[in-house]
Amino acid sequence: MLEAIDVHADALKRAALKAGPAAPVPNCPKWTVHDLVTHIASVHCAAVGLVLDRPVAPSPPPEWADVLGWWDGQRLALREALVRDPGSPWTGRLAHATAIHRLDAESALARPVPARLSPEFAQGADDLVCAVVLPGWAGCGSGDRLPAV
Repeated sequence: MLEAIDVHADALKRAALKAGPAAPVPNCPKWTVHDLVTHIASVHCAAVGLVLDRPVAPSPPPEWADVLGWWDGQRLALREALVRDPGSPWTGRLAHATAIHRLDAESALARPVPARLSPEFAQGADDLVCAVVLPGWAGCGSGDRLPAV
């Protein structure tokens, strides 16, 4: 799943750079690409804190170029944290979250990329939904929560 994070993060970044920071994200109607990249960088930052048991409140920079650099740093920190804790349940959750946001970034392109996630990869996405997205809803457990961003 570490490789999946890399693959989807790289594709997300390519799409974000091609679309540009002001492009609207149809999959997230109130967001621009800048908002989307800031969000995924914040998620990666918060996840590093959870994996290392040192919670941190993400502090994203406001400028696009700085957000991209900050996200690159968070991606590297996340990878390092997950390598240090190979059994972390966050690996799969973050692979799925990054993949979904890749699709969001690609939806902002003038010609969206037809992308599909393999059924094998999609297995386990329910863990992301139940443990992170919908804690306490629809019979899901309370799980670890990422800070709202």
